[in-house]
Amino acid sequence: MKITSTQTPEAVLVAMDGRLDSSWAPTASAALEEAIRSGRSRIELDLSAVSFISSVGIGVLLKSLSRFRAVGGTLVIVEASVPVREMLKISRLEMLLGVAASTTAGAQLPNASTAIGPRTGWTGEISPCISSTASTSNTSNTPRPQRAQAVFIREGSIRATTSALAVGHLALASDQSSAAGHFGEGLVAGGTIAVAPASAPRPDCLASSDAGSVMCIARDTLMVDAPASLRGFFEWDGTHPVTLSMLAAELVRVANGPVAFLAIGECAGAFGAWARTSPDGWRTQPPTMTPNELRAALRFAGDPMHRGESMVAVGFAADAGSLSTLAPDVAATLVNTDGTFLHAHAAVASYRPVPRATVEITAAGQLLAEQPLRSVLHALRNAEGTETAFLRGSLWAVPIGASA
Repeated sequence: MKITSTQTPEAVLVAMDGRLDSSWAPTASAALEEAIRSGRSRIELDLSAVSFISSVGIGVLLKSLSRFRAVGGTLVIVEASVPVREMLKISRLEMLLGVAASTTAGAQLPNASTAIGPRTGWTGEISPCISSTASTSNTSNTPRPQRAQAVFIREGSIRATTSALAVGHLALASDQSSAAGHFGEGLVAGGTIAVAPASAPRPDCLASSDAGSVMCIARDTLMVDAPASLRGFFEWDGTHPVTLSMLAAELVRVANGPVAFLAIGECAGAFGAWARTSPDGWRTQPPTMTPNELRAALRFAGDPMHRGESMVAVGFAADAGSLSTLAPDVAATLVNTDGTFLHAHAAVASYRPVPRATVEITAAGQLLAEQPLRSVLHALRNAEGTETAFLRGSLWAVPIGASA
């Protein structure tokens, strides 16, 4: 069997030529899995050159259909040979699989979009959210949304509303006393709290179907609670993954100033550190710790981890020219990475596709709540430039700070 895949911004066309039977089922399944991972919201199957399809072949299509529908994607047969149509009819699956005329339909991003990434070897696009109250320049397609206020929480409780973004040391507790000794690297995204408590063997999360009803105790945490004004997608070029600093730099450029952002997609490698002991017991903070104190307080990733899994990253970023528009205690937590000042955390979960057309920011919270968590860490960049990166994903951004 010969299988070819062609990608458009909205869909993947998978054409099969030959016999789709038990011998070729693994190959066909792998091709469809790759199409699902592409991030497109639609898969179109051209089976016009398939001379035979067995019950095993039908099973491959059904498995991919179920998997893609579960994440909001659409899989449709756009062309089918007579043997394929007959088998679908016999199996009473013709209507389920939806043999239809070829189409390039797909979810479209709003107008007034801006390209991101072309200068750094990856591609993407960001646009104003449809519901945003942002204004747009009369002379440019660059979105110029209103700015929200990011805050630094030295110690206190925070509520995980669907519009809240936060990174810092968190504890899944209802009050300060019960939180003692249970802090770890954490983030808030899409109404869900994900934490890697130093006192626990694995990461944990807290979520609720009642938006904003879950809360935690925070220390040394950055937070903003405002609806996203910008939404988009990004994808590597097959050679260079999209690092967090690359993504942050482009978002700061497009937003014309500091941003808080959430990115969700396929992980190219998570790199950073997480607490070995609860941060509320540290005598000093990492920037002033000795090497021995650092080793006692933190675990470090020797190499990027979890490639191919799903990752949610939350970050706060600015450039040198806009850093002063942030509150001083917020700006002080951002670290310079080649001119972009960034503070980000990443949570990794077992893989689940995130279609490019994903609109709701709650998709990030659902992923963290429903998939097994692998790790939560403070994203770092070493002297060699190694850092946390994506292969592809969707993003939301909230411009923060005072207007320039």
